[in-house]
Amino acid sequence: MAKLKQTLSFLGLSFGKEMTRYFIGVAVFAGLFALVYLWKGLGFLLIFPALAFLLYTYWFFTRYGAKRRARLDAYVAEFVELFTYFGVFVNDGFTVYNAIERIVDYASEDMKAHLRRLLEDIDNDKSVAPFVRFAAIFEDISIKEVMLSVYRIIDDGTNGLYIRQFQRLFGKLSDVRYAMDKERRLSTLDTMAFLPLAGSGIAMLALTLSLVEIMGGMLDVL
Repeated sequence: MAKLKQTLSFLGLSFGKEMTRYFIGVAVFAGLFALVYLWKGLGFLLIFPALAFLLYTYWFFTRYGAKRRARLDAYVAEFVELFTYFGVFVNDGFTVYNAIERIVDYASEDMKAHLRRLLEDIDNDKSVAPFVRFAAIFEDISIKEVMLSVYRIIDDGTNGLYIRQFQRLFGKLSDVRYAMDKERRLSTLDTMAFLPLAGSGIAMLALTLSLVEIMGGMLDVL
């Protein structure tokens, strides 16, 4: 439950409101179950609302994790794009601070807030702490390494060792992201290929249960 609250907070959602929505869904499925019971009594048809309720519960709670992963993936993808520009600005002679100021213009509204907070923290704290705090929003150790190399460029200059370290670490991060995106697209295609089989299985189950119901009715008549 604590993990769910943390995920909802990260997504900007209210725990109370989301639980209210879930229990409204529970009430709907309970009503559907009661209607089927009143219509057919204790029979195989009760399997359908029960199965639908289980699928609803699974979908309701797993979607938050999926949304969190999607947002974190979007953060990393945007980081890679923005700090590609950062590298260009630094190579052109901009200071780290000015290069970060420049990439703010290319950022999404959410990322702009994080970058502006980074700039404010740098104004008030000349240590590595602002860069570590900024890296923490991504939950990716590779980005922390990149941001540490960015901090070291401040003292080392744009022609020193740490600019090359930044380029190496950032290039590695970009390559990993490309490989992950490729793997994710292939996984999505595999899932889509499975859907027709799942649909056929559900159709066969419904047909089988219908035949059982018809045969049961015929036996009752006899």
